Amino acid sequence: MSFEAAKLSEGFFEQLKRHPVPLEEAAIKALSKQAAALDVYLWLAYRLHALSADRAISWPALKAQFGPAFRELYSFKAKFSSPTGPLALALAVYPAAKVEVAKEGVIIKPSRPPVAPRLIAMR
Repeated sequence: MSFEAAKLSEGFFEQLKRHPVPLEEAAIKALSKQAAALDVYLWLAYRLHALSADRAISWPALKAQFGPAFRELYSFKAKFSSPTGPLALALAVYPAAKVEVAKEGVIIKPSRPPVAPRLIAMR
């Protein structure tokens, strides 16, 4: 098995150190052959638990992040939000994610992280 390297910006790396997000290993394994769905899962896991209010993400913004290979916005929108598209696959492995597909884009809502935080008893 070979692994690819990912290069993170220093700012993003610092954010991850300050605000780590536990990911569900089974979800990553389930999406391992679906790169776009894995990207969406990681994005949702990172964003949703930190929200304090609903946030609308426009289709053009989503296309810029997840669909630069698509020439037309309507093609990206149809693929991204289809029942077998990346969003649906990511939501299938992250059932606590509160996401609504709207005409203008996607509305993401405050949600529990994919893995519940562990409580440690202190004496």
